[in-house]
Amino acid sequence: MNSLEPYCQVYTYDTGNNLTNLSHQANSGDWQQTLTIHPNNNRGTETQQSTSNFDANGNLLVLNNIGTLHWHYNNTLNQLTKTDKSNTTQYYVYDYQGNRVRTVIESDHQVQSQRDYLPALDLSINQTKQQSTTLHIGTHILSESSKDNAQTTRQTRYQLNSHLQSNTLELDDQAQTLSYEHYYPYGGTAIIAGKDKTQAQQKRYRYTGKERDDSSGLCYYGARYLAPWLARWISPDSAG
Repeated sequence: MNSLEPYCQVYTYDTGNNLTNLSHQANSGDWQQTLTIHPNNNRGTETQQSTSNFDANGNLLVLNNIGTLHWHYNNTLNQLTKTDKSNTTQYYVYDYQGNRVRTVIESDHQVQSQRDYLPALDLSINQTKQQSTTLHIGTHILSESSKDNAQTTRQTRYQLNSHLQSNTLELDDQAQTLSYEHYYPYGGTAIIAGKDKTQAQQKRYRYTGKERDDSSGLCYYGARYLAPWLARWISPDSAG
């Protein structure tokens, strides 16, 4: 707990209510993040903008230090190619209503893992670890069972939410703490702690109760994805 310290964050906006600067002040050190807003629209990036930042529909094409984004004709995210692993791509599949129903991670043209989304149920297969996982989703309760060649493990996660429906505290069926997380405005993680590192890493449903993708850090909201560190959506409002 000695690593905890008070801090102050100052958010600066332009006349269009676009975040332009975030300043973090603490005893251990200060830092700031500047967003560049295009003068003719509300598009914002961490770097000087060019024509390669967005497509014609206003969808973000590059996430700095994360990867390259590819979009369907209907403005749903199609795939993410990792910057540090150019041979690794994550694909996203949607139903006719635009709801995400599957994610697939492929490396060197071989499927590494796959997750299928069903009503109140997630099914995951990890080819590398030869492991399958079933996640039953209830109201503030996640029941997970994993099976590999050696054994089957089960775990129940009771999630306690904030007024924003963000999952701040997770307990097991013995009321022991599995993880605790506090968030910055816009969904970034201010602090996360857990029973062990694995328990914290397994947490998927987080800020406002939405799923945060491990590979990209994006929060999936259905119609759009949120980039918490940018404090922005990565595509325009589909409602217009």
